[in-house]
Amino acid sequence: MSIVDLVNRLLGVCERLFHVLANACLAVMLGLNIVNIALRAITDKGITWVFPWTVVLFVWMTFFGFFVLYRKRRDITIDFLVDRLGAWAHFASRLLVNSIVLVLMSVMLWHAPAIYEQQVGTIEMVGLERYTMSTPLFVSCVLIFIDFVIDTIYAVAGRQKPGNGPVGDI
Repeated sequence: MSIVDLVNRLLGVCERLFHVLANACLAVMLGLNIVNIALRAITDKGITWVFPWTVVLFVWMTFFGFFVLYRKRRDITIDFLVDRLGAWAHFASRLLVNSIVLVLMSVMLWHAPAIYEQQVGTIEMVGLERYTMSTPLFVSCVLIFIDFVIDTIYAVAGRQKPGNGPVGDI
């Protein structure tokens, strides 16, 4: 097993972990809101901290899911033209898409320190520092960057990434 295959397997572990974390965020959000709605119906008083925690959990769920979405290649693609142009077009479009994603992730990670500096203070009724909201986003960006580097290496080697179909194959 090569180092590229090992890194790809580690990314698979991260994908499963992030999938579980995103689902856990959703489950906690739903649970908190069900309890809050029930309490409002029974006692005519709600839990004031449920909404801010729901917002935090929703943001985290979205950012954890960001990596999972790209790892599973569930992003939106339009392949009908590339499919008709053959193997060379598939290869070229794969490299083009990978390059664009790598540039976008680089830009996001380049700006991460400045974004962290701007996120000071605590989130009201939650008690967490504001930067904790964006931490899953930047971790996902790092993982997406690594995933697309690995995919580019596989593309140049003429292989599909193990465990994933071709880009755009849903």
